[in-house]
Amino acid sequence: MILKIGARGSLLSRRQVEEVMGEIPHACEWVETVGDRDLKSSLGPMEKTDFFTREIDQKVLDGRCDVGIHSAKDLPDPLPEGLELVALTAGVDPSDSLVMREGDRLETLPKGAIIGSSSARRDRVVRGLRPDLKCVEVRGPVDKRLEMLDRGEIDGLVVAEAALIRLGVKRNRISLPGKTAPLQGKLAVVARKGDKEMEALFKKFDSRKGRRVLHVGLSAPKEGTHLPLIEIIPRDFDSFEIQKAFADMEEYTHLIFTSKKGVEVFFQCLDHYGLMLGKKKVLAVGKRTAAALRKKGIGEVQVAVEETQEGIIHLLALEELEKAYILLPQSALARPTLAATLRVRRVRHQVCPLYDTKTRWPEKKPDLKNFDEVCFTSPSTVRAFQAVFGKVPKGMKVSAIGPITEYNLKLNL
Repeated sequence: MILKIGARGSLLSRRQVEEVMGEIPHACEWVETVGDRDLKSSLGPMEKTDFFTREIDQKVLDGRCDVGIHSAKDLPDPLPEGLELVALTAGVDPSDSLVMREGDRLETLPKGAIIGSSSARRDRVVRGLRPDLKCVEVRGPVDKRLEMLDRGEIDGLVVAEAALIRLGVKRNRISLPGKTAPLQGKLAVVARKGDKEMEALFKKFDSRKGRRVLHVGLSAPKEGTHLPLIEIIPRDFDSFEIQKAFADMEEYTHLIFTSKKGVEVFFQCLDHYGLMLGKKKVLAVGKRTAAALRKKGIGEVQVAVEETQEGIIHLLALEELEKAYILLPQSALARPTLAATLRVRRVRHQVCPLYDTKTRWPEKKPDLKNFDEVCFTSPSTVRAFQAVFGKVPKGMKVSAIGPITEYNLKLNL
């Protein structure tokens, strides 16, 4: 049996495929992804999206490839419907390195030296070591970025140590301190959901230790058991309240989205009325919400640093809003903090509850003794868990996505 493998065509990706497949008979389809073609877009807003995986995953879904092999840090969250992670390798050194030309040291780089980077996180680490250094975003395969250093276009390059190891690069470099991208250095094998043959074949490569995690949010996780305990019920788009809000669509200067699901239902409603969005300033509460907006074709999105309504309030703090008219399309259970702040500032706005979040009762309630951890994604999931299971069993780990969910978790469970 010769496996059909989908992967990016860069030299690094080819080495990654060799690392996973070894002597297993396989044929590779080298794929150019949108992330390979688009070398101008900033990578910051692309975290947790399918920027580097989309075309490969589609080939797996279509049956043209048996599996896709990715850098694990490039995986979208959640994975596309119909796919699952069948192996996550142990990986190699997850640190970041600053590569310099031979003879250079961090201390001897000239003032204002240019450092090639690809993320705001890496930029902060570099400036923490030398505040005078200038960080610029550079894109493209690692070997091509190293050529920019050799040509003198940049004075240093921040790159994953794992990439240098896999490419066998022997260069003058130092290890950078601090956290790195989640899953950096690891490789991911993605197959069609339910493909038992691929699961069995790649099980030996899987480094996951079998921690039994129960995910109770809407999105299916990369690993663990998914038991959605909430469901989204869109409201009647022809109700007076929604008609009134959407009647002023042309007048709004700002749209503020506080959830990924709010984006989805908003655009359903926009299609229902046959309306065009027009030119507006669009703000998102976090990266996942921003990614959902970009999938809808919204190119410019302001994203709150703190993924809460308070983060949005900070974004608006220095903005002149005397002539603004803001629409807040959201859940009926959304916190009132943002709307209250707009009222205090006397900013014209409309709150438009587009959907309700209700508890989804499982057909068969699983025994919590079979799990080590429960992961919550919103305050609604906390309330739903309480309704279905009551208290979290003593000794079971709980985790939360976002500070508001974490607060609700501590308050209620």
